[in-house]
Amino acid sequence: MVAQKSLVAPDWLEEKELLSLLLSHATTKYEYFASRARAFAAKYGCDYSAFKKRVEETKDESFVEWDDLIAWEAFDAASREWKTRYEELQACFT
Repeated sequence: MVAQKSLVAPDWLEEKELLSLLLSHATTKYEYFASRARAFAAKYGCDYSAFKKRVEETKDESFVEWDDLIAWEAFDAASREWKTRYEELQACFT
């Protein structure tokens, strides 16, 4: 959902330029978190949901894997959130 908001900006700053800067910021944040999540996918050779299932169902508890699961979950959630923000900003251009 996109809400209408007003922003007081300097006269030299165009609205599309400001939106482009925000879009660039959202892209950077998404790529950062997604790359951190991809590192775990490469390390374990599977996606997040498969790894989560494996960790939760194993009988031999591994604190390293549980720590990685928690971190991976955070990076996965953050990347999805920033992707959504990117898409919301992209909608402002139409």
